[in-house]
Amino acid sequence: MQYTLRGLRTAQVGVVAFFFLGEQFFSYFGRRSPQILGQMHENKLLTAAGVYGIDVVAQTLKAINAFEITYNGQVLHSKLKSGRFPNPGELSARLAAVIKEEGGGEEAPAAAAA
Repeated sequence: MQYTLRGLRTAQVGVVAFFFLGEQFFSYFGRRSPQILGQMHENKLLTAAGVYGIDVVAQTLKAINAFEITYNGQVLHSKLKSGRFPNPGELSARLAAVIKEEGGGEEAPAAAAA
């Protein structure tokens, strides 16, 4: 999934670069610009819609495959970052560490009275 997202982002940047720099690129190499570049310049709204459409597809794929598990604002697991589902043992260990960290600065009432 990550490679698909990277490919879509690369395609998006490539279309924009081709739109703005295509004529200079082809003239540098002594070539005629392709007909599609002229069509892109003639219909700028359709070109912008295409770039936006690539972004919508990328965002949808990203949202379908991503989730985070949090506790009190602390991220316990992010499928988007790790690329996998959480291991229950790792998740419970991370939760215990966060709870211990939150309560680590406070003394227990019994210890404070002693």
